[in-house]
Amino acid sequence: MIALVSRSFGRIARLLVSLIAVLAGFQVTIVAAAASLAAAGDFERLGQILPAFVRQTFGPALTSFDGMVTLGYFEPLIVMLFVQFAIFLATEPASEIESGLVDLVLARPLPRHWLVSRSLLVMISSTVALTAAMAAGLWLGLWWLAPAGVRWPDGRVALTLSVYLTMTAWCFGGAALAASAWARRRASALAPVAVAAVAAYLLDLLGKMWAPAETLSRLSPFHYFNGGAILAGTADPMRDLAVLGALTIAGIALAYWQFRRRDL
Repeated sequence: MIALVSRSFGRIARLLVSLIAVLAGFQVTIVAAAASLAAAGDFERLGQILPAFVRQTFGPALTSFDGMVTLGYFEPLIVMLFVQFAIFLATEPASEIESGLVDLVLARPLPRHWLVSRSLLVMISSTVALTAAMAAGLWLGLWWLAPAGVRWPDGRVALTLSVYLTMTAWCFGGAALAASAWARRRASALAPVAVAAVAAYLLDLLGKMWAPAETLSRLSPFHYFNGGAILAGTADPMRDLAVLGALTIAGIALAYWQFRRRDL
């Protein structure tokens, strides 16, 4: 198992290190932008001109210094980067089937479920590493750039946002792992889940902007990750994380079941 995990990390090492650097730098940049707005006293004016659905989605993240520095945890591009990266990592078993490498690996007396466990471990640990990089960038930026006298974000709120972001990535990673247990090519597993993730985000956004779609948006995993509600203290973490966790476990369980019974 150690050799399988090491080989997988060797494949993605440069990409993972690059993403860690980008996300840490992004967090520092967000702190710098928030410090500039706080120094100019622009937060109050900014809150008055924002559309209603933007205030609902981002809440205090655009109206206060301590809120804005946590924006990276639920900024759409960052969230989608996490989700797509988890999907990419979780489809590794399908890649090995496509290349024929799985025949060489399983020629040894190895349990075939190790291939699923390996990709699951790599996906989980890599997304945690990205979240840790964001946390390091946030607190480094605060220590370096935060103006004197401004309120820093509550550590528990930052931790909660980190958990939400990680669980959302794991949710789609579990779905991709299940898809790869059926697919014979990586693209056949990656593309449907990646497109479904984008569609799910747009569905949740539509539910925030258009009341008739609000009920339908509950089908989207992103419905259970509302950064503005978390900052405002109106979210229900127990319910949200239970839903995301249940979806993740369902995808992982399905992947193990199918991969064990499939014809490789």
